[in-house]
Amino acid sequence: MTKSENIGKEMLRFQAELADAYGYKPIPPLIAMEYHEKYINTLPDCFKNALNGAKTKIYTHAGTLIGEEINKIVVGDYGAFVEISPDRIVRRNIKVKEGQEYRYLDPQFAERVKYLWLTARDNSNCKIYFQKKKVSYADYLPGYFYISPFECLAK
Repeated sequence: MTKSENIGKEMLRFQAELADAYGYKPIPPLIAMEYHEKYINTLPDCFKNALNGAKTKIYTHAGTLIGEEINKIVVGDYGAFVEISPDRIVRRNIKVKEGQEYRYLDPQFAERVKYLWLTARDNSNCKIYFQKKKVSYADYLPGYFYISPFECLAK
């Protein structure tokens, strides 16, 4: 496993621990500022050019194209995420995450969930969010797609 892959696994674990601790509520500002800096500093090198507006395509670690272009990197309390506009996502290469169909189909949840959970049509199991509603802990835009830079590659 490469150093970058190790950092990625550690960051995903760290983000999961924060979600458990804070329940996806806003994190106190001074702590959040420290975490935001950590997220930017640990971005994989292939995404650092995206911060400067470089046009780049997004692939899963298994090599499946999932985005034709990055809009930006959004940094929130629970991590840095690659934003892909709906016209630049490669829909034929993504699907609903198995077991998450209720987010679409169950009326009890479909109107309440903040995002739909998708993944790529390969064995990468990367988590792709389709944002449905605004949240208080990040500047995610409803109607856009988000994926952790630790679960994909920029080329």
